Amino acid sequence: MTIFRFRQKASQLVRFWQQQFNSHSLLSLQSLMFIKGILLFLLSIGVFLYITDRVINLETRDWDLDIMLAIQKTHIPLLDILMKTFSNIGGPLVLIGISVGLTVKFGFRRQRIELFGLLLAAIGGALLSLLIKACFNRSRPQIWAMIDDHLNTSSYPSGHVMNGVVIYGFCGYLLARSFPRWRGLIYLGTFLLVLAIGWSRMYVGLHWPTDVLAGYATGFAWLNASIFSFEILKQREEIRRKQV
Repeated sequence: MTIFRFRQKASQLVRFWQQQFNSHSLLSLQSLMFIKGILLFLLSIGVFLYITDRVINLETRDWDLDIMLAIQKTHIPLLDILMKTFSNIGGPLVLIGISVGLTVKFGFRRQRIELFGLLLAAIGGALLSLLIKACFNRSRPQIWAMIDDHLNTSSYPSGHVMNGVVIYGFCGYLLARSFPRWRGLIYLGTFLLVLAIGWSRMYVGLHWPTDVLAGYATGFAWLNASIFSFEILKQREEIRRKQV
């Protein structure tokens, strides 16, 4: 009898949550996005903390050096030009230019939620990058340097990679929303671009591999937080329109 009651209560609970998740209420939509957002955010932070712990304890020193020396052997004139280009694509001038251009576009079109999401991603990501760098004092590789960036900030994590993931990732997300048919290609192109930026920072000799990995982890964490905030506001707007 007790087992029967337990199964009955469990079935009622399952039906309740199915109704909640299948409904178009703001609570159910936010609940699903909240769970997904928190899990991805925590996963990214966990990866960053894991890498940071190994870097602080000097456990990655030999690994970093071995990879950098292996990358040095791949240097050829054509790749030199290509990697310098990708490094510049992930640089502050290009990223600021893209952000300003999209800010003007969203402002003229009165796309307030898109504007808020972009500013949150761009400004928040830049400030977070500077804050994390200020907590570390890791020197940049002294093996070679193909680009003179006059950088005085900590090497850990890579600001180019982190901000590149945030800006290009958020742009790719918006494009995928606008062109769902091409979503797969858009995400693939975005992934390859940020991957090339990270590789280029090692290729030109300005970052250790762990700097790049930490940049990916922190960048994805902030990108996920920005997209999560955007989705919540977008869902509220859509539900408000349906109610009107």
